Amino acid sequence: MRIPPLYKRTTFQRFLAGLMIGVLCGWFFFLFQYGQLYNALMIQLSEQRSTIITLEARIAELNSEQTKLNEENQKKLTIQTIEVELKNARRLRLNQLTQLELRTQIIEELQHLEREDIETVANMKDLMIRALENKVFNVDDNEFQVDVQEIYLFTTLRIELTVIPAGSS
Repeated sequence: MRIPPLYKRTTFQRFLAGLMIGVLCGWFFFLFQYGQLYNALMIQLSEQRSTIITLEARIAELNSEQTKLNEENQKKLTIQTIEVELKNARRLRLNQLTQLELRTQIIEELQHLEREDIETVANMKDLMIRALENKVFNVDDNEFQVDVQEIYLFTTLRIELTVIPAGSS
């Protein structure tokens, strides 16, 4: 059996030549498109890397600023509000109006402590306690003294007091 000599036919030669030219054109088209896509991806990747680097630097800078501000704020924490709780007001059967007036007078006595540093208030805590305990508060026709039970110092100064009628101390 013999293989027919197709290489001598011009139609077969044209077909093979067209196939080779088509493969070469397709390969060059593929390489061109791949190169364009790869170039665009490399540009996008380098832009993203530079963005990431700048954002990481900014995050680090903001974190360091935030840490410094937090440290400064901790050093400068101040008393913002004053809360007074009367522990034995129920037992003494003080009405709401008397309790309110007593709280108001106590808060007025401590008003100068607002916007003071917590450290300063903590240093003069004993003076504040003695000032409250030695003061006689007049509500209507009654006189009251207070005994400081607990003090909580943070941005809110919270004082828990027991009320003592002034004549029985």
